[in-house]
Amino acid sequence: MKKIDRRVQKTNQALQSAFRKLASTTSYRNITVKELTETARINRKTFYLHYDSIDDFSSTVVDEISDQLLQLITEKPLAESLSKPGYVFDKIFDFFQQSREFYSFMMTSVDYSFLARKVESKVAEGFAKALYKSFDISKLDSFICASFLIRNTLMLFRIYNGDQVNLDKNEFRDRLIRLNASGLSSFVDVVKNVRK
Repeated sequence: MKKIDRRVQKTNQALQSAFRKLASTTSYRNITVKELTETARINRKTFYLHYDSIDDFSSTVVDEISDQLLQLITEKPLAESLSKPGYVFDKIFDFFQQSREFYSFMMTSVDYSFLARKVESKVAEGFAKALYKSFDISKLDSFICASFLIRNTLMLFRIYNGDQVNLDKNEFRDRLIRLNASGLSSFVDVVKNVRK
């Protein structure tokens, strides 16, 4: 098992926190390494030991969010979690609520939406692999299902967090579950169609 350097971990956490803070007030293209490192209270040389640029650093933000979402979606066997309506929704909803302001901003801001699209793509790719391993469906169908489910889920979170619809959490949850269940059921019977 690879040992994680606590100093590197602390530096990354400081940078991510600073990035979240700056993102709420600054256009992505206007965030400088100097401003990011000053906000994070780290040396610029330390930043450049790990990253080449703000774009390189933002990839780690995308990776972290994607990894966390994928972990939530796949922490239980998919046949089990997908057969329980709302299980995945509840996990994702709780995740977004933990940093609601940042995630809402990232998903609804035109300037930062490219990061949300990268997260969506990475999560869909990982979810497709998990679907393929779990169910007796083709790689193509796994990719289509994963893309459909992730895109719909994140799009509806955008609408919900952007206050574009007047729904409470339970109404929102019900609509998302129905939409995703009907889409998934056209490709796979969650209960019966598990790979052996």
